[in-house]
Amino acid sequence: QLSVDQVSAEQPLGLKEQEWAGPEALCPGWLDEEVSDGEVPEDTGDPDSATHAYEVLQSALRQEGLPLTVDRTAEPRTGFGPLDMTVCILGSPTAFLPVLLEGGTRCPGAMVLCLSPAWASRVPSETSPGAWSLLLSRGVSFEAGGRSALEEFAPPRRATYVTGTFGAGAESGWVGELARDLDCPTGGS
Repeated sequence: QLSVDQVSAEQPLGLKEQEWAGPEALCPGWLDEEVSDGEVPEDTGDPDSATHAYEVLQSALRQEGLPLTVDRTAEPRTGFGPLDMTVCILGSPTAFLPVLLEGGTRCPGAMVLCLSPAWASRVPSETSPGAWSLLLSRGVSFEAGGRSALEEFAPPRRATYVTGTFGAGAESGWVGELARDLDCPTGGS
């Protein structure tokens, strides 16, 4: 795992290594984001938290000798239905990197990392009264060979299993809120 000290000690990315367009590419409209009826938890208050987490992910991938994440947000992914598997990992990219990489090898595209509460929404479940479904509008998906891609999903992709950094760090608040009372299995270990 990477520590924050290791990440900040690294050299900044050169222009050639940067394949994304900054905070606006990660969280479009983050300056004018609106939270509706308290169902979508607020971010940590730092609009650059998704950007920082993305940079930590890139650093971890680079240290492992893996390709950097490709930005595919210009062409939203479509066609995901209720039977498609989507394992959603909320929060820290480094805590679950081995799981994301192995899952990407065994089930390419099914492992999706959510780095910001702005990338997901909770909607009332159609199958379980009183529960919620977690829908992902954006995420980093993992494929064989350690390849990853920042993607948008239109319509949003439904999570079929959720885990994340529930009790660690600043993101634990929004992670716990998004994962509360879901209609899909949720793991915290």
